[in-house]
Amino acid sequence: MRAIIFANGEFPDPQTARDLLRSDDLIIAADGGTRHALAAGVIPHVVIGDLDSLSPADLAQVEAA
Repeated sequence: MRAIIFANGEFPDPQTARDLLRSDDLIIAADGGTRHALAAGVIPHVVIGDLDSLSPADLAQVEAA
């Protein structure tokens, strides 16, 4: 198992991120990196940070999963 961290900042093509992921990866999103994970179609297992850069819709999507 690997831990993959989505962080805020520049983000490559979402398909590139999906291509790098494996089914047994632990997905961690650091604050605004949650938006990048969602853009790649990935729901993080863990979200850390103060969440000040997340929209209410993004936060609701993660909480619903």
